[in-house]
Amino acid sequence: MTHTAQTIDLCVMLNLDRCIECGSCAAACYYAHGAMPTVGFARSGPALLPVVCRQCKNPACVDACPADAMVRNERGVVERLLVKCIGCGSCARACPFGVLHNDPAGTPAGHRSADRINGHQIAKCDLCADRVTNGDGAEPRCVAACPTGALIFDDPASAADRGLHLLGGRVAGEDPFKRR
Repeated sequence: MTHTAQTIDLCVMLNLDRCIECGSCAAACYYAHGAMPTVGFARSGPALLPVVCRQCKNPACVDACPADAMVRNERGVVERLLVKCIGCGSCARACPFGVLHNDPAGTPAGHRSADRINGHQIAKCDLCADRVTNGDGAEPRCVAACPTGALIFDDPASAADRGLHLLGGRVAGEDPFKRR
């Protein structure tokens, strides 16, 4: 029996009115991904808000990766292949949302190398591929761990129906709220 994977058109969205800055999303991500967290935080005025990969339709990180470590898999999820990543940071610089961090601090100790560039891999959200498979209803861990329901795993097109506004377009540098 052949099983065809479905393409994922879902992403993690944030309801700004519900986020209480508790960090549950980051903790769930940290422990699930071997101390290589993919949930980052960005300050917007007094608020410190979680940010994750936006799963771009035309991902600049994939185009920028010289090692072909950033790919869009058969399910449509943009992911990083750990064994191919050389830690050059090209993907982090190319990300228009500033959610990929070129910081080896999140890299598990077993993968670090002080004398070589490999071992300083870039942490990248894979939408918890081990949980979210073929539309079975599971959510990424950050969404499941959110106590207030601020994180939503859904089709971005449904945001308007819910009265939510997506933070827009391309942004500058580390600030996911500042437009280029």
